[in-house]
Amino acid sequence: MRPLTQFFFKNAPQVILGAFFLCSSCKGDPASKAPDKPEPAETPAEQGVNMPTIIWENPAESAPAEPTEAPAGDSTSKQVRFMAYNLKNYLTMDVYLKGGVKDSRPKADEEVAALVDIIIKQKPQILGICEIGTKEDLADLQSRLKAAGLDLPHSHHTGGMDLTRRLGLLSARPIAATNSQDHLSFKINDEELLMQRGILDVTIDLPNGPTHFIGLHLKSKRPSNSFDEAEVRLNEARLAKAHCDAIIEKDPAARIVLYGDMNDTRKTPPLAIMMGRNNSNNSLEDAFVKDSRGHLWTHYWSYQQQYSRFDFVLVSKTIKPEIDWKKSYIVDSPNWFEASDHRPVIVTFGK
Repeated sequence: MRPLTQFFFKNAPQVILGAFFLCSSCKGDPASKAPDKPEPAETPAEQGVNMPTIIWENPAESAPAEPTEAPAGDSTSKQVRFMAYNLKNYLTMDVYLKGGVKDSRPKADEEVAALVDIIIKQKPQILGICEIGTKEDLADLQSRLKAAGLDLPHSHHTGGMDLTRRLGLLSARPIAATNSQDHLSFKINDEELLMQRGILDVTIDLPNGPTHFIGLHLKSKRPSNSFDEAEVRLNEARLAKAHCDAIIEKDPAARIVLYGDMNDTRKTPPLAIMMGRNNSNNSLEDAFVKDSRGHLWTHYWSYQQQYSRFDFVLVSKTIKPEIDWKKSYIVDSPNWFEASDHRPVIVTFGK
């Protein structure tokens, strides 16, 4: 051992220096490298809050885009900012309290306040809504927005067999026509069913021509005791596609914006049916937008701890060239989960 010991101490500086350069040149496994922009993380369970926390790497650079062009409620602007938003039960419904006590309550005041805050900061001229309750609920939201500085005086309210969750639209621009469908049927196993939320269809004159805004809220992923919920969504998507095809068949130059909570992701049969065959005359194209961090999800399902892109805006070829992509995005306000389990989608038309 003596010669080895003598060698080590004699050459210690060289050994240590070599080890230093060897360590400094090492790199971690690329596959295990942490992503540049982390996915949203949930708050710890011990906090007692069942909501995801948005992690901002650099708030100055990552904050959601703020509209700067049109004043709130402006109906004369050459650009039209459209917002598609599932409000999460803006209605009165039964809730179960501790001990199994059932109580009927409207949407919580703090949730409504967060909704109003998010909407007025984005200044939409047209607001397409899922999960509104009665006409009175829609009027209540309309009045709250106006009190906060966003006047959307024109409204439309409709739905299908679901008398609790309805569809609505508020607009700064007049509604020129309506063709909503509240009684559409389809068959599963020879049994006739009605479309749960129907189809909202209003025509609004945009600067480049009258445009159909067609709202949907397809069957949720909650299991049904009688039917496969995926098959229900598929049939509802077929009805929506047939509605759009009829418009285009009557007027090949028709301008269509099909939007809503589809309760399904892009590469699924319902979305494929509604978008149609590529390059066909009646195809609808995805207004593909992201949030300020490049994320695509619009819905958080707390029960499954799952983030998904459920909220879509599909457009006809006749209007797609008018999209201002720099001003179209998924809204990622830090208080989004205080308002709804969905994040709204903004698409701005007019360049």
